[in-house]
Amino acid sequence: MLREIETFLAAVRYGTFTEAGERIGLTQSAVSEQIRRLEDFVGYRLFFRTGRSATLNADGQDLVPLADQVMSLVAEMRRRHAVSEIRTTLRVGTVASLHSGLVARSMLAFHRVFPKVTLRSMRGEDDLLGQVEREELDLAVMIQPSGELPGNVVWHHLLTKPFVLIAPAAVNAADWREAMVGQPLLRYDRSTISGRRIDAFLERTGTAVADNIWINYLDTMIALVSEGMGVALIPHSDLGAASERVRVFSLGEDAFHRHIGAFTRRSGASREAEAFLSLLREEAGREVGALR
Repeated sequence: MLREIETFLAAVRYGTFTEAGERIGLTQSAVSEQIRRLEDFVGYRLFFRTGRSATLNADGQDLVPLADQVMSLVAEMRRRHAVSEIRTTLRVGTVASLHSGLVARSMLAFHRVFPKVTLRSMRGEDDLLGQVEREELDLAVMIQPSGELPGNVVWHHLLTKPFVLIAPAAVNAADWREAMVGQPLLRYDRSTISGRRIDAFLERTGTAVADNIWINYLDTMIALVSEGMGVALIPHSDLGAASERVRVFSLGEDAFHRHIGAFTRRSGASREAEAFLSLLREEAGREVGALR
C-alpha cells in the first residue's frame, strides 16, 4: 500500500484530491480510487465526502502520523541501500596463501568504493566452504576443492596458476628434478588442497624428496627458500624482495595447477558480496603468472 499511503499524504498536504493529483501526476479519479483502496485496507473511512469535496475526518487525522512513519521507514531503507550511505559488514574468508596478495588488494579497492562497510577478513584452511554454506561468511576466496558442492553455494572461477619449483639462487641445476636432489622440501601440509595436489604430483612423477618441512604460509616458504633452507613447490607467484635470491624452475610437461576462485551463496548474496567479487575478478587479472 505504499503508493496509496503516498497519495493519502499528498491529499492531506495539498487539501484536495484534484490538487494532490496534479502534484503527483494522477487524475482526480485515480486519487479517489487510491484513497478508497487505502480505506478498504485499514477498514475505516478517512475523509468526509460531500459532493466533489473531501475533508479529513478524525480517523484520517489519527492515520497521518502513522503514514508519515511508514514513509520515513521506506526512505531509510532506500537510503541504506544507496552506495554512499551503506553501513553493513562484509565477512570474507580466505586461505593464508591468498590473504596478503589478491584478497588484500581487493579489500583496499573495495574500501575505496564502500568506505562505510565494515570488512571482516578471516583466514582459514579447513571449513571455509562450510562457513559460506552456513551463512557465517558472505564470501570465501580459496582453492577449488574436489568433489560435489553443496546445493546452496556457487563457485566463481578467478584464475589458474601453474605450480613451479623455487630453489635458492646458488642451486646450479638444469631442471626442476635436478634442483630437488639433496634439498629439503618445504611444503604445504597434506591436509590442505595444495598439499594433496603436491603429494599426487610427487607420486605421479616418481619423485623422492629429502626431509619435509611443513609450512602453510606462502610468503614464509619464499623467505626460507631465499635463505637457502630448501626448495618448495608453489603456485607461480610474485617473489618480491626475494626474487634475486631465488631461482624458478618450470615443471614443464609435468606441471599441475592451482585453480583459485570464490564461493558465494546461490541465493541471497548481498550487494556488497557481489561488488567484492567483481573487484576480485579485476585484481585476478593482475596476478603474476595467472592464467584465466
